[in-house]
Amino acid sequence: MVKMSPEAATAAELKNMEQDLDAAGRLISQLQCELTDERHAYDAINAHYTQMMGAAENLQHQIDAASFLKDPLQASLATLVAQIEEMVPELDQDKKEIESTLALLTEAEVAYQAKATALRDAKAKLTRAKNDMAHAAVEEQRAAWRAETARAVTGLSSGSGSGSGINVAVDAMMQTAQATRDRAASLDMKAKALSGAKTTEEDPNIAAAMSAAAGTVANATVADRLAALQQRK
Repeated sequence: MVKMSPEAATAAELKNMEQDLDAAGRLISQLQCELTDERHAYDAINAHYTQMMGAAENLQHQIDAASFLKDPLQASLATLVAQIEEMVPELDQDKKEIESTLALLTEAEVAYQAKATALRDAKAKLTRAKNDMAHAAVEEQRAAWRAETARAVTGLSSGSGSGSGINVAVDAMMQTAQATRDRAASLDMKAKALSGAKTTEEDPNIAAAMSAAAGTVANATVADRLAALQQRK
């Protein structure tokens, strides 16, 4: 499915990573709120504990300084110390809970940063992959153009654009014309052979008579021809 639709698969994976990151963020927010509440509770108990400890110490100083009436002070101190002792386990438990929550928060923040880094890296990789695909598409177009150009250049010297087709047609026409002339000459020779007659050009007597009729002398000399020209003037 990833190979068939890489962009859809990548988008789904990024969405899952973002949802996971959002969940981690919500968990951190909850831990932070819980930690704040625990610290407020601890601070309140600790403040009361500190106040009671101060009161107990004050009573102890009074007891140490008093020369009489120590028994009532001792009773009050005993009551106060008992209350403080009851608070200690709760105070320790609240402190442990704060430490536990703080550890979880620290772990969650580390995990959140790791998830954020992974998501950021994934988006960067996706961007690079898209850029690589776009670059590859451009290279493919350029390669196709170069191949087409190479074919066009090759066609200039060897393709139909070189006139080779026209040359072939002209050669065929010339061969046809020559064959026609050959057939005409052959037919003419055949006619002469069958008739046994001579043409006017082949009979010297007829040629001389034709020249005399035309006002010229057959095989006239140059002087005769010049005299004929002078007479025309």
